[in-house]
Amino acid sequence: MYVLSPQEAELRDKLEHQVRTGFVLRGQALRMIKRLGLYRDRFDNFESYCESVFGFTMLYIERCMTAAETYFLIEEYLKTQGLNDPKPTKQKQLRPIFQAHLSPIEAGEVWVMAVEIAQGQVPSYSIVKSAVKAYLKQKYPPVNPFSIGEICRIKSGVPGKQNCWCVVAEVSQDECVVDTWDDRFVVSVDDLMPMKFTSQESEQMLDLGARMTALSEVGELDEAATWLLKGLEKLNRSQLNSLEERLLMVLEEVYLD
Repeated sequence: MYVLSPQEAELRDKLEHQVRTGFVLRGQALRMIKRLGLYRDRFDNFESYCESVFGFTMLYIERCMTAAETYFLIEEYLKTQGLNDPKPTKQKQLRPIFQAHLSPIEAGEVWVMAVEIAQGQVPSYSIVKSAVKAYLKQKYPPVNPFSIGEICRIKSGVPGKQNCWCVVAEVSQDECVVDTWDDRFVVSVDDLMPMKFTSQESEQMLDLGARMTALSEVGELDEAATWLLKGLEKLNRSQLNSLEERLLMVLEEVYLD
């Protein structure tokens, strides 16, 4: 087993005390212990050391070290810009910034934006997260990958329509107007997922959508009819199986004939 020098042991004791203080010193101390290998006299690796001595998981350790690094980047940015904005007080506040892999200048700019949103106060995690999203959208405008007539799935953003397939009707920079079998919605490109159908499969989906829409337009549908249509709106394939086809035909006979 490796033996630490008296100086190394003393430094480790100091750093371990630091780990139990605020998040900036904690991350800084953990990084130094790891870099200098000040755990080698008792543990084979850094992960075992942190888990045994502090009860920290590696995920938390990495976040602590990265948060401390991000804190100092923001501190330096504020200093160079001559700003007196409040600094982060919790590791979690910095998580959206370091998870977005921003450059030092970008990290500082996002923090200033978040402080402005928080009206000069230390911003919460949710405010910082919103600031990161707004900053990236402003600096790197999204390119709409969808095209008119494409079959997509709604991932989120539309109450009651999660995981439903739809057809793109209009395209703008970062949104699409989409048609479902019973309504039209404006959906962010982030909330849509392409279904990657062939041309033939897309035609089959469009035909199915037209049949479902015709039923929705007849007026009040009973509970069984609505149940079937709400099941069909979540299909992940272009062809109905024999039972689905028979049930849909029954509805068409009842409501459309």
